[in-house]
Amino acid sequence: MKTCKHFGECGGCRFQDISYEEQLAEKENRIKELIKNSDLDIKLKPIQYSDPWFYRNKMEFSFADQGDIVCGLYSKNEKGKVVDIEECLIFSKDLKEILKAVKEFVRNKNFSVYNKYSRKGFLRNLIVRDTKFTNELMIGIVTTGCQDLDKEGFVNILEQAKLDNKICSIYWIVNDSLSDAVIFETKHLLYGDKFIKEKLGDFIFQIGIDSFFQVNPKMVAGFYQKMVDYTNVSDDKNVLDLFCGVGSIGIFLSPKAKSVLGVEVSDDIVAVACQNSKINNIHNIKFITADARRFLNLQAEPYKDIDILIINPPRSGLSNKITRAIKRLNPKLILYSSCNPDAFFRDLPSFWENYRADFVEPFDFFPHTPHMECLSILKKIDL
Repeated sequence: MKTCKHFGECGGCRFQDISYEEQLAEKENRIKELIKNSDLDIKLKPIQYSDPWFYRNKMEFSFADQGDIVCGLYSKNEKGKVVDIEECLIFSKDLKEILKAVKEFVRNKNFSVYNKYSRKGFLRNLIVRDTKFTNELMIGIVTTGCQDLDKEGFVNILEQAKLDNKICSIYWIVNDSLSDAVIFETKHLLYGDKFIKEKLGDFIFQIGIDSFFQVNPKMVAGFYQKMVDYTNVSDDKNVLDLFCGVGSIGIFLSPKAKSVLGVEVSDDIVAVACQNSKINNIHNIKFITADARRFLNLQAEPYKDIDILIINPPRSGLSNKITRAIKRLNPKLILYSSCNPDAFFRDLPSFWENYRADFVEPFDFFPHTPHMECLSILKKIDL
C-alpha cells in the first residue's frame, strides 16, 4: 500500500494506512447512520469517487523555527510542532522541488519566523495552487510587513526549480493580523498573471491566490454535471445561486437556464466570478455582492417562487435565520450540496415541512481524510 513518508506524524491525512475500498465503505456507512438518525425517508446513492492520489489543487503550509527554518504542516502528535514536509501524495508531484527551493531561499536569507505569542518575526505561510487539467502553478509566500522580501531572489529560485507544471503566478502576501489564518491584507504580484486557469468540462475558470475553488478538480466537473442533470434545468427556468463563490455551479447550469443570479459576500470573489462568465462567453448570468442572510431578507423579493435555488453553504452549514428566509423565498426546487455531512443532516429536516428529497449522494472529494461532499435535490410538495 502506498503511503506518504510523513504519514503518522503529519496531521494532513488520517487514513492512508486503510485501503481506499475500505475508506469508501466507511464513508457510505457514515451517511447511512446519519440518514437513520435523521429519521428521514431518503435513499442513499452509491458514493462517487476518483483517483485518490494527487487530487488536491491547493495547500497552505506554515513556517516554523525549530533550530532551522522548516515549512510544512502541523503534527498530529506534538502540539505546536510543524512537520518539515518534503512530499505530499494527495497534492502535487511538483511540491517536493517547490518546498526544496523555498526552504533553501529562506534559510540562506536567514529570515526570522513569525511567533504568534511574541507577535514578532517575518515568515508565516506558503501557499501553493496547481491545476490538474491545464498544468499551471501559483505560489504565494505570506509574511508580516516587518521587513522586505528579496522579490527578485524569490522569483529566481522558483524559476530554476525543475518542475513538471509551469509556474504562471508568484505572489508576496503581507499579513500583519493576529489570526493564525492566512489573511490577504496586501497582495504583491511578483511574477506572471494575477490568476491561473483551470478547465472543467467545457468551461475555463480563473483562480486567484485567495479564491475559493473546489479542492478536487478531477471529480468536480462530473459533480457539476450531475447538478445540471438532476435539476432538469431548461430555458424557461431561473436560477439563484446563494453562495456562488467564483460562479462555477451557476456557469455549468447557465447554458440550459433562462437566467442565473449568483450571490457572494466578497467583492473580490464576485469580480472573479464575473470574469469567469466573460471568458466563457456567458450572457445570461450576473453576480452581486451581498451577505446571504441580508440578501434573502432585503433583496430577494423579486426572486420569490424562483424555479431553482442552489445552496452550497460554508462548512458550518445554514443558520436558522437563513433556513427560515429560504422557506419564505419558496423556491420550487432546491439543489443542496455540503462539504459537512453532519451540518447537512442537521439542516435537512428543517425543510421537510415544505420539501422532500428522494436521495442523498456522497462524493469523495477528500480521499484519506474523514471529509466528503453530499448532494441532494429538494422538491416542493403540494400542501
